[in-house]
Amino acid sequence: MNFARVYAIAFGVVYTLVGLIGFAIAPGLATGTLIIFPINGLHNAAHLLVGLLGIAAFLLNRNVEYARFMAVLFAVLTIAGFAPQPLLGLIPLGGADIGLHAATALLAAAAGWLYRPQVAARAA
Repeated sequence: MNFARVYAIAFGVVYTLVGLIGFAIAPGLATGTLIIFPINGLHNAAHLLVGLLGIAAFLLNRNVEYARFMAVLFAVLTIAGFAPQPLLGLIPLGGADIGLHAATALLAAAAGWLYRPQVAARAA
């Protein structure tokens, strides 16, 4: 299994679980804390969506596209984490999320752009 495929299923499952667990902690717009990360209902919905997209990418073999999209999305979210929080008065993205989003963006970029499909050896 290639790195982009592993990335899609691993992050898909993890973000889906984080989204579901988050709803138990902070189901509405009030900010709660999951370990050290600020979350709310919109944040949880975003985690759930990103996770389900990862699982779908894995099942549909769209792993590289998913990883590249996540790299760009999480790079933007990393920068947005430095804006006044909660972002647009809706989603908390600051604090510990900044480092997590940056790491996610870097890992996604590696999975999406460093992956090289193996070329089948030609018959001699």
